[in-house]
Amino acid sequence: MPRIRRGLLWGAAAGLSAGALVGAAFYVYSVGTRAMLEHAEAFAFRRMTVPQQAEEGLFRFFYASNRVPIEEEGPIEARFGSEREGSLKFGAFDTRFEPTLGLGMLINPSDWFLNEEIQLESVRTLEREQFVTELRAQVEASPYRSLLIVVHGFRDAYPSALRKTAFLAHVLDIDTPVLLFDWPGNQGSSLRGYRRAREVAQASGAELAAALDLVIHEVRPGRIWLMANSMGGQVVVDAFHLLYRDADFSDAPTEIENVVLTAADVDHAEFNSQFKEEIKALADNVTVYVSSNDRALLASKEVHRGPRAGDSGEGIVVAPGLESIDVSAVDTSLLGHSYYGESTSVISDLRLLLRERRGAAQRPGLTARSKGGQTYWVVKP
Repeated sequence: MPRIRRGLLWGAAAGLSAGALVGAAFYVYSVGTRAMLEHAEAFAFRRMTVPQQAEEGLFRFFYASNRVPIEEEGPIEARFGSEREGSLKFGAFDTRFEPTLGLGMLINPSDWFLNEEIQLESVRTLEREQFVTELRAQVEASPYRSLLIVVHGFRDAYPSALRKTAFLAHVLDIDTPVLLFDWPGNQGSSLRGYRRAREVAQASGAELAAALDLVIHEVRPGRIWLMANSMGGQVVVDAFHLLYRDADFSDAPTEIENVVLTAADVDHAEFNSQFKEEIKALADNVTVYVSSNDRALLASKEVHRGPRAGDSGEGIVVAPGLESIDVSAVDTSLLGHSYYGESTSVISDLRLLLRERRGAAQRPGLTARSKGGQTYWVVKP
């Protein structure tokens, strides 16, 4: 091939390659820019306005904790440890969400708490009366006069529980105040630490019961939503076990609109025989999200030598007045255990359940299945 012709061909190839690279770069730039604009636009038109502060991007949430305080005015990481005490401490925390986070941008669970996206700007302790006054003000300003109470699970230290609560409020995007019940689940990552955390979770039911009593009688929301994940479910069932034996609660009309358990690390047989009836007696609606992909619960099953309430499959919990939702088809979260904050299908279903009071039969993303004459529901992929 003549040298000139060969040069022309190489030049044309180089030109095409350069053009392809420029085109690809422009595509990535335009798509990335468009995605960032969509995130920023979604952030600007979010529904979560009641917790929003005057400063743009800043949101205020609340906590009640049964941790032993260490250095209450020190760095956030040093304020509370992993010891439990039988009394409650109260506070508020301001969290900043960067617009780049957007509403549709779910974070990889290993990067959930990056300071660049979710920043704890201010954490302050409150006396009981001030806590009630400030929380009630948000409740009264809410279009639903509602309060979402969140209980996290095993291994959560105080700072991560705060950030996780803010992140959950962010992805749910419901215009409601949010209260974290913070218990010392960080007892260590070993088997011994796990067993100790379970004991602490059971004991912490007493403080959650006290917090619910305070909310119901002094804050007085019109609608109370209680949502617990993983071992936080153990805290909830033990709290309701105590409240069920309290005549003021068991004889009165139900005070709590929704109890939602996700990936519940609670004994299946115990939940089926006792806890579900106690919760149903005190709450209008009980919803249990389950998954067959939950590897964390698989490990727990081996430890306890029996299935957990968050398992799906043959042992799925079904009962009148309780809705079981199988999310196995959409559960791609880390260890299959954190779908409540990662799966858009689950988050959308939670919004319809809480905000719009839709039962499972009225939520379009669910398909009915039957077991033993009782209905449970499957999230469509």
